[in-house]
Amino acid sequence: MSGVPFKQQDAQSALGNGTVLALPPSFRNHTWLIIGSSGVSAGAVQIEASNDPADSATWGLVTAAPTTVLASTDILITVTGIFNFVRARISTAIVGGTVTVQYSGAKSY
Repeated sequence: MSGVPFKQQDAQSALGNGTVLALPPSFRNHTWLIIGSSGVSAGAVQIEASNDPADSATWGLVTAAPTTVLASTDILITVTGIFNFVRARISTAIVGGTVTVQYSGAKSY
C-alpha cells in the first residue's frame, strides 16, 4: 500500500466527508493530490484526521485551513506525522466542476 494512490474523493462536487482511510502506524509521510476539473470557480477541501472515525466530534484539522480547489489545477499537500484515520472533506461545495483527491502514504526510513 505504501506509495499507492487511494482516491478519497472521486469527481465530486457536493459537501461530504469522502472515503475514510485507516493508516498503518508505520506511515509517517502523507501526500494528498487535490485535482480540480476544468470549469471549477469555487470550492474547498479540508484534510482531517481522527483516532475514532465513528465519532464525528474527534475529527481534527491536518492542514491549517481548507485548500481552495482551482480549475484544471493539481495541488499537492505533504504532511509528516502519525495519523490513525484520514479523510478529505469537501468543506465548501465545488462550483462549475468537480474535485478528485488522491492520498498516498509512505514509511519514514
